[in-house]
Amino acid sequence: MMRYRLPIDRLVNCLVPHYLSGRRFILWMQSLVWPLQTLSDRFCDWARERRIEAAMTSQVLYFEWYLNRRFGRWLCDPSQRISISEGASVGVDLYHENAQYGRPFTVWFEGEAPAGTDEEQPRRMFLQAEEKAQQQASFTVCVPEVTIPDEQFVHMIAHEVERYRLAGRTYLVRIESKATNQERQ
Repeated sequence: MMRYRLPIDRLVNCLVPHYLSGRRFILWMQSLVWPLQTLSDRFCDWARERRIEAAMTSQVLYFEWYLNRRFGRWLCDPSQRISISEGASVGVDLYHENAQYGRPFTVWFEGEAPAGTDEEQPRRMFLQAEEKAQQQASFTVCVPEVTIPDEQFVHMIAHEVERYRLAGRTYLVRIESKATNQERQ
């Protein structure tokens, strides 16, 4: 953030009167104002983080990048990444005749095998209420093994997901653990 950067060394060089100049005096003055430089650096880091948070959206690509940037330091293996997987579709949804967002689909008889079509495979039909009963979440945040306790990490990542997820979407945080060789939800 060049906008907020405070060039302390240059300011000291410019603001010290010429009759007090000297290498040792300038270095001494720069060391006196060094706390301002560290404060300026911390503010620039803070402003950079707030700028990223303000530009954040719930798009999966950006959201994965943001989660990896924010929580990457707690992953055991830095080569592994946090990923978001969408909930699997449980079948073809049923629409009324005048449905506004209906998608065309093929109705297959039970036991009928589709011949020569790779476009659409047979799927079960369901009502919207059935989908919610079968599907646990709209999306899943898959996290590799972490260095801090799982419960603490789940609370931290859930806070960020809550801030940026779309309204009405549910989610699960799944952390892989090598100790138990299973995924925790």
